[in-house]
Amino acid sequence: MKATDSEPTALTASQRKELRGVLTAKRDAIRGKARAADARLSEGREAQAEDMDAATQATEEAEQMGIADQDRSTLALIDRALAKFEAGTYGICEESEEPIGYARLRAVPWARRTAQEEELRERRRR
Repeated sequence: MKATDSEPTALTASQRKELRGVLTAKRDAIRGKARAADARLSEGREAQAEDMDAATQATEEAEQMGIADQDRSTLALIDRALAKFEAGTYGICEESEEPIGYARLRAVPWARRTAQEEELRERRRR
């Protein structure tokens, strides 16, 4: 079956290389952000007696933990996507086994499903 404009095709080698670089850069950025947040929290605890009350410090720590949880989830998806490069399955929908379009992967390089599959999944959840 010949792909049309609305049907994604397999990624080219240059697209795969670009997307792998995007994933690697995002992973490194999240890891760097986590290290910086840990350092800020450590410094914040030391400065707490001087500059902040306990409630303010607790609020800041809770916000940082929420962000860290989201980053950990994203990092897990990125690691999964990078593992798919090694397995040769990157850019393939986990449900339909159809190619995930390049435009979708540019927007969400760790996408596990085609846009259509993701929409169906969302509709089923409602």
